Amino acid sequence: MNPLTITRLALSRILATKTRSFLTMLGVIIGVASLVALTSIANGATSGISDTLSSLGTTQITVSSSTETGLTEDDADAIAELDDVAAVSSSVRGNGTATLGSVSTDVTLTGVSSGYAETNQPDVAVGSFLPAFEGSGSTRMVVLSAVAADDLGVQESDIGATVSIDGLPFTLAGVLDDATGFGAGGTAYVSLETARSMFAQVPYVSTITLLASSEDTVDSVQSAVDTLLRQRAGLDADADAPFSTSNMASLLSSLDSIQSLLAILLGGIASISLVVGGIGIMNIMLVSVRERTREIGVRRAIGARQGQILSQFLIEAVVLSVVGGILGLAVGLLASAVIATIGGWAFTVSGATLAIALAFSAVVGVVFGVWPARTAARLQPVDALRYE
Repeated sequence: MNPLTITRLALSRILATKTRSFLTMLGVIIGVASLVALTSIANGATSGISDTLSSLGTTQITVSSSTETGLTEDDADAIAELDDVAAVSSSVRGNGTATLGSVSTDVTLTGVSSGYAETNQPDVAVGSFLPAFEGSGSTRMVVLSAVAADDLGVQESDIGATVSIDGLPFTLAGVLDDATGFGAGGTAYVSLETARSMFAQVPYVSTITLLASSEDTVDSVQSAVDTLLRQRAGLDADADAPFSTSNMASLLSSLDSIQSLLAILLGGIASISLVVGGIGIMNIMLVSVRERTREIGVRRAIGARQGQILSQFLIEAVVLSVVGGILGLAVGLLASAVIATIGGWAFTVSGATLAIALAFSAVVGVVFGVWPARTAARLQPVDALRYE
């Protein structure tokens, strides 16, 4: 028999037992779907974080306090005097409860200085960010993150409405568009002066954010900031400091490494499902060999060679695995799209991932189909014909 005839016989056998064939493919379907979905989710989530960090610019440097008294406003003023520092802002953080109408939610209160919009570039979806100065009146302004606004049920028409924070009235200035990917969670932004009157201890701050004049000066500025703050705190170069510095360029580089490692890890976990699916194919194919022993004996008796018997059973195993792989790709893509929509990040699928998943499913069919195929091919015609 020619290869085309052998392939036709293999396909007809698969179609003759549709239910069992589908159940046999189920392990491969789940394995490929898991591989595609997990890698897509990892890529989409980390891509959202990366896009958010990139939007802040690679010249941003952040100084974070590790204690309540690690940084002060005077430190921020001193940093602003350094060479190649383009802008500086400071912020403090606390917790509170925001209320709009009859709806309340817990939020992270973030008090920011007037330079925050320049150094952090918040993406405003509706309204505006906090004004640089609120004036001498009693009006307090607040900006909500997307999550906090959603928790409160804020509509576009609510801009200018009164939002109560810990019992104090604030005018809602705007809502941020930060729900995709990284997001800021449930956060309410107020002025640093207002935060001082509510919860923050003068003159300490939680974070100082600055912009270097160019990407080429980021490392030198970061080093200069560390040296300055250590001098102001009376610390040696190798002493533990109550603050830490980081820049966006290094964070993005670390994120790329984490993304690659995460993709490999999740891919390895999903591949285990594919191996389990391959074992299922081998098991069913061995059962099929036993069921078709007399058929094999008849074919051998009328002239079929061992290679032809082996090819038929191997083709059946590979077709089961590849078709399962194709169905798994469809399920994985659908699951990835749904989860990306729910998670709020971009739906990203690598063509290489799809190709690898499909190729792996074919390899699984070959590897786990060889043993049953060899078992069938090695049956002796006389013994096979006698089998009951």
